[in-house]
Amino acid sequence: MNHHHRLMAAVLFAAVSGPTTLSPLSAGSPEKTILLSEEHLAAARRDRRIIINFDTISGDRSFGGRDPAELVKWKFHVIDTEGVQIDSVWWGWGEGHQSPWPSEIMPLYDAEGYRKWASQGIDIAAIFAKESKKRGIEAFYSYRINGSDNDLGPFRKIPMKSEHPEWLIHTWPGPLGYWNFAIPEVRQYKLSILREIAERYDYDGIALDFARVTPVLPPGQAWSKRDKLTEFIRDFRRITLEVSRKRGRPILVGARIPENLPGCHFDGLDIETWVRDGLVDVLALGVRSFDVDLLAFRRLIEGTHVKLYPCVDDHHASDGYATPPIEIYRGVAANWWQQGADGINTFNFNHAPDFPYGGVWETHLAAYRQIGSPETLRHKNKIFVVQRRGGGHGPSVIPNPEDWTTPRWNYFNTNMFAPLPAPLANDGRGDTLLMISVADDVSAESDHLKNISLRLLLSDPAAEKLPPDERLQPVLVATIGHDGGLTNTPPARGIEKTVEVRLNNIKLGTARPEEGWLVFQHVPSDLFAVGENLVGVRVCSPRPDAQHAISIEKLEVHVNYH
Repeated sequence: MNHHHRLMAAVLFAAVSGPTTLSPLSAGSPEKTILLSEEHLAAARRDRRIIINFDTISGDRSFGGRDPAELVKWKFHVIDTEGVQIDSVWWGWGEGHQSPWPSEIMPLYDAEGYRKWASQGIDIAAIFAKESKKRGIEAFYSYRINGSDNDLGPFRKIPMKSEHPEWLIHTWPGPLGYWNFAIPEVRQYKLSILREIAERYDYDGIALDFARVTPVLPPGQAWSKRDKLTEFIRDFRRITLEVSRKRGRPILVGARIPENLPGCHFDGLDIETWVRDGLVDVLALGVRSFDVDLLAFRRLIEGTHVKLYPCVDDHHASDGYATPPIEIYRGVAANWWQQGADGINTFNFNHAPDFPYGGVWETHLAAYRQIGSPETLRHKNKIFVVQRRGGGHGPSVIPNPEDWTTPRWNYFNTNMFAPLPAPLANDGRGDTLLMISVADDVSAESDHLKNISLRLLLSDPAAEKLPPDERLQPVLVATIGHDGGLTNTPPARGIEKTVEVRLNNIKLGTARPEEGWLVFQHVPSDLFAVGENLVGVRVCSPRPDAQHAISIEKLEVHVNYH
């Protein structure tokens, strides 16, 4: 046995050793439920208005080796900006296979800057934990449980994957493989890394990011093998409690999971057991999904200490809403607060004016000052939308809605339950029914309202052969993940006379075409309910000659205040 394998054997044993029985709570499975101290429960229940999930390295090959003080000033820029509502940061340190700090298990990043830091004894992850504490900001180490192999841009071979290809799941053609957590050795290897992180760093918690990426269990078998992943989570909780006792203060456990319970089941995450047995403290829900089933999660965590933070991503964005205006973020956050969120989680937002995702710094800064409280959202203009499925990434990863197939590898990030695009019946009889959530009590706030409009974007393949001057203006529907951008198929002029829209079964007047949209202006505020509203759309008469149905690309409600 060579040095590397002796080291790994020792580490793997250490990862799963430690206490095997812990005192039970009164709820859950008495023999399995974890006992948590009052100090731990208080730490978990703290208020968090906004949590930043921070991809700290973000493929930046120039990050390593730079002056740590300069990096702190840059990466903490938004945190240090006046008026932001940021209370917690989940610092991510790569894809989980390589390390920017001198790990005894993971290989060091193969870049000159990281070798320079290692030779100088600089541990950048420790520095960021210390700087967070100096600012009174809660800090988690965010660990990508099954990340890709392209930390710094190019793909590279991961030694442990090369040694054990039988431990991997291959999701599409090519060399990339993901860890199969149904295999005991995989779980033990990952636990060894997490133990090292827990013992090495003084973070307030460790968050396991299952969005980067699923599958973590064999596709098509994930739910049937869920006990393997639960065993992994249980062992991880035991490790953190053991280290917590040694250091004298809690290490919280966070997890990023799909935004609804069926999605968790699809990917093999038995979140019901994780909550029941006290294995997690903080849950980030989804990544880029506007529709988060907070009501179901609130029922699940009732009577527990667990906190819920739905997430909005502005890089792998919800399809059709990449780098949107601030009104979109306000609408999404307002809905989440109304539905019972404990706070808001952001991902891939700009942290400074010169961050690579250019052009949206002011929008993101405004979001950090507004979306962390219902009070700071009140009487601010908002856009509420119906979500589109798929998209937001390369089509080899997530199908685009215009070429949709049901994903089989994983649920996470797919938004597969989203209703748009949706066809209209050509028979002129049935409504296409959609639910749109409007958090604001617009009926009670009528004195402060300037206008409410409902906007509908349609595609009609039957009008494709008409000359451009006989059709509405084309509209760019979506960008990211769509080669060259996705544009609607503009309907014929006069389409507004053949399409009927009802709001909570109240028929609206005739729409007015505006820049390719059908816009219902000055919708009475008393037609809206707080929360879900039913919208019905139908063609007014049969279209027997139409080979293809009109489809709804987007549906939005714009609420504007004085």
